[in-house]
Amino acid sequence: MTPFDLKPKEEWEQILARFAGQIEMTACLTDETGTQPLCHGERYPLCAAVKDNPQATTFICSQTNTAMLAVVKKTLAPEIDLCEAGLIRVVVPVVREGRLVGQIFACGLAPTDEELDPFLVARQLGVPEDRVGELARSTPARSEEEIRPLVDSLFNELNP
Repeated sequence: MTPFDLKPKEEWEQILARFAGQIEMTACLTDETGTQPLCHGERYPLCAAVKDNPQATTFICSQTNTAMLAVVKKTLAPEIDLCEAGLIRVVVPVVREGRLVGQIFACGLAPTDEELDPFLVARQLGVPEDRVGELARSTPARSEEEIRPLVDSLFNELNP
């Protein structure tokens, strides 16, 4: 079973658009393996720079995706964490009959309670740390307390 067995693509697109707007991050729908079939929203400059760099994507995004997907498969509950770049990433599982069939994830905001570490990101992107600082300055910040109700609301909507 996949998310598209539960709802048509157009309905998922509407859900992603609404969630991306509420949470102010790019939102994507994947199947239970993390394969990314559908996304909505623009990435902030730092996140976009990481996504445009295959080496950085592998190190920064893939590690976090794999770790969070493993947790969600076990707990079948929403997760909020930071990626290797220090940006917020949320995962909202889509569960049927006690089994993960997909997930909506969103990423790209800076946390309000932690500083981004430009050294690691600069190394992965192959740019100076001050360039990472420039990219990070235009990244909005939110707290987990602001994000949690949005994540929980979507989880409850997707998993009646």
